[in-house]
Amino acid sequence: MSNTGDDAVLSDVEDEIPVPIEVTSTSPKDDKFQQLVSELDRERQSRQALEASKSDLQTSFNRLKLLAHDSIKKRDESNRLKDEALKANDQLQIELNELVRHKDEVFKEFNEKCDEAVKAKESLKSEVESAAEMMLNGIEAISEKVSGFKEFRVGGLPRSDRYTGLGGVAYGVIKQMNEIVEEMIRQVELRGKERDEARELMEQRNFESAIEVSELEARIDGLKEEVLGKSKVVEDFEKLLSEKDGRLALAEKELEGLRMWFRESEDKLKNLETKIELQRPLLVDQLSYVAKIHDQIDNFIKIVDVNRLDHLELSESLFLPKETDVEENIRASLAGMVSIYGLSRIVFEKTKELVDERSNEVNRLNETVTQLVKEKEHIGTLLRSALSKRVSANLLSNSNELFKVAENGLREAGIDYKFSNHLADGKVLVWSDEAGAVVAEDDEIYTLASALENIIKQSQLEIIELKHTVEELRQETSLLRQQAEAQAKELVQRKQTVEELEEKEKTANENVEGLMLDIAAAEEEITRWKVAAQEEADAGKAVEHDFVSQLLVVHQELEEAKQAVIESENKLKYKEETADAAMAARVAAEKSLRLADLRSSRLRDKVEELTRQLEMQETSRSVFSRSRYVCWPWEWLGLNFVGFPQLNARQERSNETELSEPLI
Repeated sequence: MSNTGDDAVLSDVEDEIPVPIEVTSTSPKDDKFQQLVSELDRERQSRQALEASKSDLQTSFNRLKLLAHDSIKKRDESNRLKDEALKANDQLQIELNELVRHKDEVFKEFNEKCDEAVKAKESLKSEVESAAEMMLNGIEAISEKVSGFKEFRVGGLPRSDRYTGLGGVAYGVIKQMNEIVEEMIRQVELRGKERDEARELMEQRNFESAIEVSELEARIDGLKEEVLGKSKVVEDFEKLLSEKDGRLALAEKELEGLRMWFRESEDKLKNLETKIELQRPLLVDQLSYVAKIHDQIDNFIKIVDVNRLDHLELSESLFLPKETDVEENIRASLAGMVSIYGLSRIVFEKTKELVDERSNEVNRLNETVTQLVKEKEHIGTLLRSALSKRVSANLLSNSNELFKVAENGLREAGIDYKFSNHLADGKVLVWSDEAGAVVAEDDEIYTLASALENIIKQSQLEIIELKHTVEELRQETSLLRQQAEAQAKELVQRKQTVEELEEKEKTANENVEGLMLDIAAAEEEITRWKVAAQEEADAGKAVEHDFVSQLLVVHQELEEAKQAVIESENKLKYKEETADAAMAARVAAEKSLRLADLRSSRLRDKVEELTRQLEMQETSRSVFSRSRYVCWPWEWLGLNFVGFPQLNARQERSNETELSEPLI
C-alpha cells in the first residue's frame, strides 16, 4: 500500500511536467483528488449561491424596511389627519354652539318683535293682518322647506281655544315655528349624536389602527431582530466560509509549494542524472587514462626495478570500465588512483635511490678524476725526473721502478695495466741487440711516454664522457623529479576530484534519501489534507443544508411579513378612506353651518326690514290711508286689504320668496 501511495503522490506531482514515461491508468488517489477539487468547486458555487441569496435577503429586508417606513409615515399622516379632524369637529361644535346661541338671540328678538307687534295690534291691525298673512305664507314656505324632515302642513296651523284672529294665527305660527325649531334642534342633536358616534367610531378605529400599527411595529421590530439574528448567522457562516476558504487557499498554496518543491527536486535529480550521464564517459576516459598511467608507471618500475613482478596482476584486473554502474567506475578510478599513488611513491623512492646512486657514482667519478689528475701530475713529474735521469747507468732498474710506480699509480686509479710485456720485449731487444742498447732504451722510454700519454688521453675522454653522463643523469633526475612532482600534483588533483565525487555521491544519496522522506511526508500531508478537506466539505455541506433550511424559514417569515404589511396597508387605506369621509362630513357640516349663518343673517335682515317698514308705516300713516278690516275668511283666501296701498306688494312678495328659502 505504501508503494502504491508513493506512486500516486508522484503521479499527482508529475502531472504538469512532461515525462517521457507513458501512464496507462490513473490511481484511485488521483480520482479522489479530482473529486476533492470538484467538491471544492461545488462548495465555491454553493458559497456564491449563498451570497446571492444573502443579497436577495438584504434587498427584501430593505424593501420591508421601506414598507415599514411608509406605514409609519402613513400612521403619522393618519394621526395628523385625525388631530385635524378633531380640531375641525371642535371648531364645528363651537360654531354650532354659536349658531344655537345666535338662534336663541334671534328667537328672543323675534319674540320681542312679536310682543311689540301684539302691543301695536290695535293701531296696526291691517299691517298685522298682512303680517299674519305673510307669516302664514312664510310658515307654509318654511313647512314646505322642512317637509323633508317632517310634514308640518297636515291639518293646517295649530288652533288655540284661547286666542282667535291674529293671535290664533300668531299662536299657530309660533307653535308650528316652535315645532319646526324643535325638529331642527332634534335634527341637529341627531346630527351631533351621529357626529359623536362617527367621532367615537373614528376614535375607536384610530385606536384600533394605532394598536394594529403598534402591533405591526412590534412585529416589524421582531422581524428586524430576527433579520439581525439571521444576518449574524449569515455573517458567522460567511466567516466560517472565509476561514475555510483561507484554509483551502493555504492548503492549495502548500500543495503548490510541495509541487514546486517536487518539481525542483525532480529537476535537481534530472540534473544530477544528466551530470552523472555526462560524467560517465569522463569516468570511462579517466579509467582508461588511469590504466594508461598505471601501465606507464608499471613499465617505468619494470625498467627501474627488475625484481618487482607483482604489479601486473593489479593493472590487469582493476581498470575495466563499466558502462552502466557509475559507482563502480568511481570506485575503480579511486582504487586506480590509490594504486597509482603507491606506484608513484615506489617510483619516487626508486628514482631517489637511483639519483642517490648516480650522485654517489658521480661523486666517486669526480673523486677518481681528481685523483687521476693528481696522479697525472705526479706521473708527469716522475716522467720528467725519469727523463732527466735517463743517462744514468742503471736504466733497467730505473725503468722497472718507473714501470712499477706507473703500474701502482694506474692500479690506484682503477686501471689494470702491466708493463711486464714491454719489459720482456725490452729484455729481448736488449739481449738481442746489444749494440744498439742505448737507442732501444730511448725508444722504450718514448713508447712508454706515448703509452702513458694515450692512457691519460683515454682517461680524459672517459672523464669527459662520465661528465656528460653525469649531466645527462642529472637532467634525467630533474625530469624524473618534475614528472614525479607533476604526477604527485595530478594524483592530488585526482584524489581531490575523487573525494569531491564521493562527497557529491554522498550528498546525492542523502538528497535522494531526503527527497524520499520528504515525498513520504508530503504524501502523508496530502492524505491528511485530503481527509481534512473531505471533513470540511462534509461540514460545509451540513452547514449549507442548515443555512438553506434557515433561509427557507426566513423566506417564509418574510412572506408572512409581506402579507402583514399588505394587510396593514389595506387597513391604512381603509383608515384613509374613513378620514376622507370624515373630512367630507366636516366640509358638509361647515357648508351647513355657513348656510345657517347665511339664513340667520337673512332672517336678521328681514326682521330689521320689517321693523323699518313698520316704523315707516307708522310715520307715513294717515287717517285716509288706513286699511279697513276684512272678514276673517277673506284673510285666509289671500285677498288684498281694502284701501291698502299697493306700494309694498312687490316687496312683500320678495320677502315671501326670501322666507321660502331652505334653512339647510
